[in-house]
Amino acid sequence: ENYQDLCQSVTCQEKQITVKKEAHESLGMTVAGGRGSKSGELPIFVTSVQPYGCLARDNRIKRGDVLLNINGIDLTNLSHSEAVAVLKASAASSVVLLKALEVEISEDQTQVNEELSAVNENEYDASWSPSWIMWLGLPSSLHSCHDVVLRRSNLGSWGFSIVGGYEENYTNQPFFIKTIVLGTPAYYDGRLKCGDMIVAVNGLSTVGMSHSALVPMLKEQRNKVTLTVISWPGSLV
Repeated sequence: ENYQDLCQSVTCQEKQITVKKEAHESLGMTVAGGRGSKSGELPIFVTSVQPYGCLARDNRIKRGDVLLNINGIDLTNLSHSEAVAVLKASAASSVVLLKALEVEISEDQTQVNEELSAVNENEYDASWSPSWIMWLGLPSSLHSCHDVVLRRSNLGSWGFSIVGGYEENYTNQPFFIKTIVLGTPAYYDGRLKCGDMIVAVNGLSTVGMSHSALVPMLKEQRNKVTLTVISWPGSLV
């Protein structure tokens, strides 16, 4: 599967919505995500819109929308509990201004993502989570990366393979971890997942680097390497 095609199959549309509501009425949605959440560094996203709430009546906020701002307050760098507190406080007013990002996966990717077809069975499932592909399509301002330092005592393999690279025949293909090998430093460390995007090695950005440049660079690190990765929930299978 070509990651480039996956990235291009996702479109993001920003929308601003003004909702008029009763002063004591809740917004009528469930949300997940937030910085430092157990699934990773995520933006706040809508997991369900309750059938009889003011957002359901308005019909413009959908499951999977990423919430950016409510009544002028930025939600993109808040933890889950901070964001919920802000959303609840904002819901006390009779007019709510929401700024959100609608993320759509184009039709030709549905075979990659069988789980999407199951989405409409229960629109009110609060434990719903977006597909891995959806996260890939978010603007880079919403990406949050972290460093994973691997160490090894001998010159065996680091224990992961990568796909991607900026080759002449591809345009702009980020690097992803494709496999992790049992019994290796990457495996025992436990933090890297298949599907993680590698954005830097030892602080050096991988943007514009070819596959044939990155592989030897990883091999020549002797007993320590720092990988800067973006990790989304869900694994690539």
